[in-house]
Amino acid sequence: MRYKLPVVISPLENGEYMAECEPVRAVATGDTPEEAVFNLKEAIIDLVKEFGEAKVFEDVKPETEVQVGVLEVAV
Repeated sequence: MRYKLPVVISPLENGEYMAECEPVRAVATGDTPEEAVFNLKEAIIDLVKEFGEAKVFEDVKPETEVQVGVLEVAV
């Protein structure tokens, strides 16, 4: 099955990037945003191998709509 997952990419103080996917509780880093996302995919695949697809994706609904964008909030 294919899953659409939200990913947050943040720069780190050491110059690397962190990619985080909250619904599957996975995090990875890389030298570029693209490398961080690639490493995140690999981490998720490793989680599935270790714990099984049902367990890893138990909080993810296949019909979930993922939108790309930035929400800016001023308070």
